[in-house]
Amino acid sequence: IKKGEHGAFLFAPDLRFAVPAFPTTTVVDPTGAGDSFAGGFIGSLAAMGGTDNAMLRQSMAYGTVAASITVEQFSTAGLAAATRCDIDQRYDLLCDFTRI
Repeated sequence: IKKGEHGAFLFAPDLRFAVPAFPTTTVVDPTGAGDSFAGGFIGSLAAMGGTDNAMLRQSMAYGTVAASITVEQFSTAGLAAATRCDIDQRYDLLCDFTRI
């Protein structure tokens, strides 16, 4: 369940997990943030090749990171300019202040 600026929740038969939205200093355009979250989430699961609880939690974080990059610029400009290093650094920051 995507909750916009309040993060997202994941409910599975044996998992209840919440991830906060990544705190950004600049919100330019929220259009596409949900789609970016979904892309980051699914792309992360595909890259990991599984769907166990740890992978689901990590993918929630990658979805959150993708959404946060999206809202900082218009349209897809932020994600188009982001490198894997940018994404991983933001993921690491998110993990530093949450329990993922």
